[in-house]
Amino acid sequence: MKSGYIDSSFLLSIIFEDNNYYESVDIWNTLDVFLGSVLLEIECRINIYKYLITQKKNKKLYRKKEEELTELLKHINRKNIDEEISLEIRNHEKLKRMKSLDSIHLATANIFNKLINGKILVCSYDKNMITISKEMGMDII
Repeated sequence: MKSGYIDSSFLLSIIFEDNNYYESVDIWNTLDVFLGSVLLEIECRINIYKYLITQKKNKKLYRKKEEELTELLKHINRKNIDEEISLEIRNHEKLKRMKSLDSIHLATANIFNKLINGKILVCSYDKNMITISKEMGMDII
């Protein structure tokens, strides 16, 4: 079974159909297990709002993108931010070099990586997350 940790940059690529859209959909379709953090939904909803509302796009499109997000999120097992994540960050210097939310994401991904059979695929287009994921021994897209 192929497991992927889903980052907001990856999920938003699918929702907004950006330059990485086809690659993202192809990767999504190869995954059997979808993992993430509760931060994923928050980050995506804020980004959808900021883009569509502040760019004065119509509200119908905003609702459509919100619905798409809701459907995609149904597939993703999301971990709450808890003491285990805090401990993971305390125990890994690499996680302390990152922005706070990215650190929480990769701490969560690393916890999942320890729990499953095989490596998880970190699905992110964030360059810093990709770099640190590789340094921590996780597979990247």
